[in-house]
Amino acid sequence: MADRAAALDLDRFDVRRAADPVPPRRWAQQVNAGVALHFTFEFAEPERFAGRIRTRSVGELGLFDVVCRRHTVHREPADLDLGDDAYFLLTLQLSGAKQLTQGGRATTIRPGQFALYDSEQPLLMDVSDDYRSVNLRFPKSGIGRRDARTFPELCARAFAADAGVAPVLWSAVASTKALDDTGPAADLLARNVIDLAATVLRTGLGRRPAADDLRTRRLRRAQAHIESRLPDPGLDVAAVAAATFVSVRHLHQLFDRTGYTVAGWIRHRRVEECRRDLADPRLRELPVAAIGTRWGFATPSHFGAVFKAGTGSSPGEYRDRMLG
Repeated sequence: MADRAAALDLDRFDVRRAADPVPPRRWAQQVNAGVALHFTFEFAEPERFAGRIRTRSVGELGLFDVVCRRHTVHREPADLDLGDDAYFLLTLQLSGAKQLTQGGRATTIRPGQFALYDSEQPLLMDVSDDYRSVNLRFPKSGIGRRDARTFPELCARAFAADAGVAPVLWSAVASTKALDDTGPAADLLARNVIDLAATVLRTGLGRRPAADDLRTRRLRRAQAHIESRLPDPGLDVAAVAAATFVSVRHLHQLFDRTGYTVAGWIRHRRVEECRRDLADPRLRELPVAAIGTRWGFATPSHFGAVFKAGTGSSPGEYRDRMLG
């Protein structure tokens, strides 16, 4: 296992700072808020407990690093009722160990291994001293229906983090630390990390994705590319198809399920962003035409025509109505 940990270069994750003394009640509040799930905790030595959690959100991803001393974590049926939780979580062990129990299975996760758990099932985790982990949370809605249905078969199983395509996933997770948490680039990276996580888990099941799942991911990849390029007036159907590695014809077929053409979706998203900016009092002094330009409309007349077709109002009328 030491060889695997070295090959994966676990130090890239920089979860090395010492845990801070923290009252157990405060720790429960920090974890539940940071992970956006509700857990119940037990502490054998509450007076000695120390912990530190660092959380980030990048697009649809929740990322959290944990350093702590020994304790036990539960998600009981009552905890599941305290939120609309439909996530998968991957936990990569950096030091120490934890025993994870879910779905009738139990396994011990050691450094250089990772495991999956499901926010919609009861859970038990026994965490050791010198515990350090990196954790990734992504919505079930971000993957295909078949994956969401079958991935729970993999819960509470230990996987080597340096085997197969898993190192690519964890390298991508490590790279999010150098990226701003918001913006088109963050959304695109989040989408790619979710796709990688799904690929790793499918490999664990020994299967390829269903055709419908592939179409869903290709559509989401195309939409993510559109989001990252909305300000570019040169964005067109051919550019989106090339970035998604599909033909223009297939790209149109992917968008059939949305009720929009590809070009129609680009116009729709640009109009939505312009509506947001026109209603923002902080941008009151920014000329209407400049708002159109910042979201990819080549000329004021084109912006006005598309905006009115989509909203029934000219950009100026819409701003006056929203800002009074």
